Amino acid sequence: MRTHFWKRWAGRAALLLAAACGGSSAQAAEQFGDLSVEANAIYTGNTFHGYAEVRVIVENSSATRPHEVRLVFPNRTWGSGSASIRSITRTVKVEPSSRQSVALWQPPLSANGDQTIQVEVDGREAGGIHAPNGNQHCNTYGAYGGNKLPTLFISRSLNFDAVQLALQSSTGAFTASKAVGEPDATGTGYQPNTWMPDTRAYGRTNWLELTYATAQMVNAVVVNSSLTLPPAGGSVVLLDEAGNRVAHTAMTTGKVTSSGSGWTSEFSFPAATNLVKSVRLEFGRVPPSAVAVDAVQIAGPTGTQWADDARASSDNSASGPAYISSSTAAETMQGLRAESGISDWSDNWLAYSAFDCVILSAADLTGLTPGVTAALTDYVYAGGQILVFGKARLPAAWQPQNEHKQGNAITGQAGFGRIYLLDQENPANIDPVFRLHLRDAIREASQYWVNLPDEGGANNNQPVVENLKIPTRTIVVIMLAFVIVIGPVNIIYLNRIGRRTWMLWTIPAISVATTLLVFAYSLLREGITPNSRVDGITLINQASHHTATIGAEAIYCPLTPSAGLAFDYHTEATPLVSHEYGRGTERELDWSQSQHLSRGWISARVPAHFHLRKPEIRRERIQVLTAEGRVQIINSLGARIKSLWYMDAQGKLFAGTDIAAGAQGALLPTAAAATPENPGAAGIWQDLTYATRTDQAEVTAQKRLSPNTYLAVLDANPFLENALGPAARPLRTKAASVVYGLLAAEDVTGGTP
Repeated sequence: MRTHFWKRWAGRAALLLAAACGGSSAQAAEQFGDLSVEANAIYTGNTFHGYAEVRVIVENSSATRPHEVRLVFPNRTWGSGSASIRSITRTVKVEPSSRQSVALWQPPLSANGDQTIQVEVDGREAGGIHAPNGNQHCNTYGAYGGNKLPTLFISRSLNFDAVQLALQSSTGAFTASKAVGEPDATGTGYQPNTWMPDTRAYGRTNWLELTYATAQMVNAVVVNSSLTLPPAGGSVVLLDEAGNRVAHTAMTTGKVTSSGSGWTSEFSFPAATNLVKSVRLEFGRVPPSAVAVDAVQIAGPTGTQWADDARASSDNSASGPAYISSSTAAETMQGLRAESGISDWSDNWLAYSAFDCVILSAADLTGLTPGVTAALTDYVYAGGQILVFGKARLPAAWQPQNEHKQGNAITGQAGFGRIYLLDQENPANIDPVFRLHLRDAIREASQYWVNLPDEGGANNNQPVVENLKIPTRTIVVIMLAFVIVIGPVNIIYLNRIGRRTWMLWTIPAISVATTLLVFAYSLLREGITPNSRVDGITLINQASHHTATIGAEAIYCPLTPSAGLAFDYHTEATPLVSHEYGRGTERELDWSQSQHLSRGWISARVPAHFHLRKPEIRRERIQVLTAEGRVQIINSLGARIKSLWYMDAQGKLFAGTDIAAGAQGALLPTAAAATPENPGAAGIWQDLTYATRTDQAEVTAQKRLSPNTYLAVLDANPFLENALGPAARPLRTKAASVVYGLLAAEDVTGGTP
């Protein structure tokens, strides 16, 4: 017993030490009896929307005995006081001599805890393992108004620094460009207007090379920095136009002065006959956190110059979110490097939902497994973006619609998302115009999540009940009557009949009666049945059967539902809540049978709102029958069509109304002319929004339809689940759905799509 105690606490001490040292994304397996347990993540870094995945590999070495394993993350929370995650759990049964990969997905709320996953075996606590990337998703900084940067997920097969440099703006924090021009740091320490090496990589040789517009004779170099230059291990090197060394000196020879904005180090050089074009600052293997260069000036007989270009061994732009201002953030992106090869990536799209763009190489496409291909297809159909460097053959489901050639790139829509295919592999060769277009698209995708409303705004967009106001007047009347009856009326009456001692039971009786009256009034006014509303825009590719729905769900419960809420494994449910400190509650989530939002997600008489995305394979469709100039459809969308617009292969627009599920209905030519403008799912989403403004559907159909597509408004929503499950009642549920469909050749009889 004592031995087990010390082993358990020694293991926990090791976990805490690993967390303090910033362990890698994959940890050594921990042994718990027959079980070997380890956790890994496909990236390390901050993310600000979508879901974050941690995969736990559980292996049972017993040849005869199965084990039930329960995982709890985080093991212990710090109680941030905001809308946050208290626990994410999942229970699995591990058969003898088997191995399971168990995923835990964290919704877009913070989970501030001890960065460990508690492991319970057969109902007993066994210990814990380190949670890679713990506390990094929707962390406190991001939740309380921090800079939520567009996030790029970059494959290991690509040169990470080259991709960063190609897509990063010149205003990116801590990049080499920050050492160009005159000093502009505003203080000491970590200043985003300085260049810093990558602080995540210790033990690497770091250098900064600055180039000047005109080669000149140099007898002095002045280095401005927000941290003192390292006292040893570095040198200042002068280079001519051919890159040859002209002179060099150790950094220990510099004359150092200080000011409120940092330190100035001046280095003197003897007279030289060679013209100097560049200055190279070599820092050796000094810690990268000790280097921060603001500007470098050269001086000589012909005058002085500040650098007009710079390059470096690495930069610290990945740490920029914690230091840059909101204005600078608008021009900055963060890249997260994949921690594993593409064949080991997740097969659930939720693992990629936190990224605004996934960046691959052509070689990656040859290593795609069916599971990863399906997950990335779901990701892009649900609104994600994929950029591929190099000539490649895309998977069939990624073939873009409405292709557009821009420079050396092809762009197009796939579902609600976009595909970008470059015809070369070098990120430095991105066409400048395409680069600006790509950056704008990525920033726009990121900004969408920043602009989502909280509780109040969500209820204005999607009201779930007609009146949320507290019946103040009625309550005041009841309370006033209670005060009058329990006070003057009660006392006067008992005094008249000579029974003043009866107040010992009349006062409690009147109080109970008033309480029952208030309860009865509330019950009659609202009942106990919850109200719900489910709205969404669904894209259906009838050729591939891929669908994606973006929508929202609102729930109002007079009593807190004991069973909580439930979504399926492929639904991204973003709670529309305030992240202000001190507001909200801690929530519990279990993934054992479904995405079960068990506690803290909904309160009595407070509407709860969720933004939803859900990609899947489905068979709903319509069929178009054309004969003798007449157009009819068969409705196989699973709900009654209230109105539908269809554009045929010649660009003619037809419309129909009130077609029951499974029935056949006629379409008539419309009087309104089609006015194509950015056709496709993305434009429809932009027009109708996640709250599904069905009143704008006709105008949207005229603008966004292209040949062999349709737009239908349904009176129900068969594509999104009601999170209340069996507790939902049809009479208390509002639902609407707009379907944008791409017809397959076999879906049109009598015509060719």
